[in-house]
Amino acid sequence: MKPKTVVLSLPVADLERSLRFYRDGLGLSTEGIDGGAILFELPNLSLFLIEREEYGTYTERAGVGTPGAAVPGACVISCAIGSKAEVDDTLARAVAAGGAVPKPAGTYDGSYMGYFTDADGHLWELVFNAQTQSAPTPE
Repeated sequence: MKPKTVVLSLPVADLERSLRFYRDGLGLSTEGIDGGAILFELPNLSLFLIEREEYGTYTERAGVGTPGAAVPGACVISCAIGSKAEVDDTLARAVAAGGAVPKPAGTYDGSYMGYFTDADGHLWELVFNAQTQSAPTPE
């Protein structure tokens, strides 16, 4: 398998609330709600937030799990971040937008890391690693 892009689809309880959290709170760009979903194009990732009922049609089609059921923390969405300050700023913005920070950011295994959850309990991990940030990019 050689994927050309990665798409992540997450079920959400309230599209308007999710739109406010991700667009207004975190500053991600989107065209808004379209057909029961919100799309955010991130570097190397297309993030779809889909209303739980609509998400259920996908899981029913695939024959897996309870249609539309979201298990908070069932996946971790990780992002490489450019600085410690950006990690801290993003955590503050997440809280201001209605999310939660389960524990303070800190240094783990040489990386500065912080975690936040959105209003549906999806867990985001923000990672700043000074060693990989300063490494030369391969040509």
